[in-house]
Amino acid sequence: MVKITRTEGLQFQAEDDQGHKIIIDTDKQFGGFEQGFRPMDVLLLAITGCMGMDIVGILQKKGGKISTFSMEASAVKAEKHPRRFMKITITIKCEGEYEREDLLRSFELSRDKYCSVIATLKDAPEFEFVI
Repeated sequence: MVKITRTEGLQFQAEDDQGHKIIIDTDKQFGGFEQGFRPMDVLLLAITGCMGMDIVGILQKKGGKISTFSMEASAVKAEKHPRRFMKITITIKCEGEYEREDLLRSFELSRDKYCSVIATLKDAPEFEFVI
């Protein structure tokens, strides 16, 4: 469960059921304060966070020793509303002692089997709205 509460303008504080908090915000020109993540950036964060945990965990189980790991996600948005993502590019950088084949297999397992965020985007869920 997550909950957002408006702080001011178009800025919100988001909180999960464990009490972790982040700020969701937008550009000043749209009524925000540019002090937090934009909603679509949170989606990219969810993808990279989910895949990163999978990839690192699987690679470590295969005996890999990771010294540094990072992922970067960028996206191209549609020109007209809704300005959904048309293409997402994810770059993975991993350094350490591991077999490249193990890294590639860890990535494939995350993308095709384990990452619940990717699975949700590939097969959209049913939405229910209660007002």
